Amino acid sequence: MITTTNDRNRYIGGSEANMIYMNYQSESFIKWWSEKLTELPSKSFTNKSMEVGTILEHDVVDLYERIHNVKGERDKQKVKGIARANTDYILEDKVSDVKVTKKAFEWFLTEKVPIHYKRQLIHYMYVFGLNRASIIAYQTDDNLLNNPFIKLDRYKLYEIPVKITKKEIELHKKKIEYLEFCKEMNVFPEVTNNG
Repeated sequence: MITTTNDRNRYIGGSEANMIYMNYQSESFIKWWSEKLTELPSKSFTNKSMEVGTILEHDVVDLYERIHNVKGERDKQKVKGIARANTDYILEDKVSDVKVTKKAFEWFLTEKVPIHYKRQLIHYMYVFGLNRASIIAYQTDDNLLNNPFIKLDRYKLYEIPVKITKKEIELHKKKIEYLEFCKEMNVFPEVTNNG
């Protein structure tokens, strides 16, 4: 059980899952991996939308559970080697990430979410050994961003299933295990075809 985030730089978390797919020579990857090797705390970036999303996360899950008459597990945490997962919501064999965004309806219509959110879900499925994933998205607007304590509207809540294959989880596992080896050796990863 993870009880603190003070040691987060010792692990690769779900919000960092996209980093492991980057070119190892890129400036962003080098900076990120340097922080992993030194384990020094890094500055975390937030903006107004992210802060409102954090405030509303449990309210969105409350609404989801009322609509679907279900009860899942919130804020489950687990470490698997160098991989660390702090999940928003797990219902049976499905992990869901909660997003409060102006793109919720668009994602629902197109049945697509940004790749970094998909990779975050792949990360959670890998760590927890789960079989399904989704984004629970609430459609926000400027009014809600300015006043996150107004009542949520059930018709602005969408669930977007995210199809993730065993092959994608296996690729993720290989990348994590390779970076875990590099961290143990205190080295930068070799430049390879990182697809």
